[in-house]
Amino acid sequence: MAPEQRSSLAYTIDHFKEIARQNRFAENSTVAHDTGRCLICHPELFPIDPFVIYLRVVTESVKVRRPRLDQSFVDEINRDLELMGESRRISKEALLDGDRKALEFWSGWVREALATGLGLLSVHSSTSREFALEEAEEQGFSHIIAARVQEIMLFQRENA
Repeated sequence: MAPEQRSSLAYTIDHFKEIARQNRFAENSTVAHDTGRCLICHPELFPIDPFVIYLRVVTESVKVRRPRLDQSFVDEINRDLELMGESRRISKEALLDGDRKALEFWSGWVREALATGLGLLSVHSSTSREFALEEAEEQGFSHIIAARVQEIMLFQRENA
């Protein structure tokens, strides 16, 4: 990988991490940046599949927005479960103890966060690509998606 490619990747990740820190991901298309270096605007500048780049950017952004497994995060998961009509609620202790169902809800939340982030990146610019997790899985990216979900969960758990 050439130095300018590494630099563009770092620039893109840092740009979107800052957008996430400011909680402006929904309006990411309006935040000024160097479009010539942005790999969301120009994924062809990097030698890997654009989906992998987009997923990396969203992964790092989720880690900024929800860096720890704390009670407010557990409350958010429980609110989402309630909205989905799920009667069961989880606790931080159940997550830390590795309760299978609680972990399933947690990983579901992370997957939904990744899907939402991908959707928001698709409207970043006129050259942005649109990706869906389910389609990416059908194209053979299941292992990368699963690894990113686990990466976020491990990061959040380490910051519990």
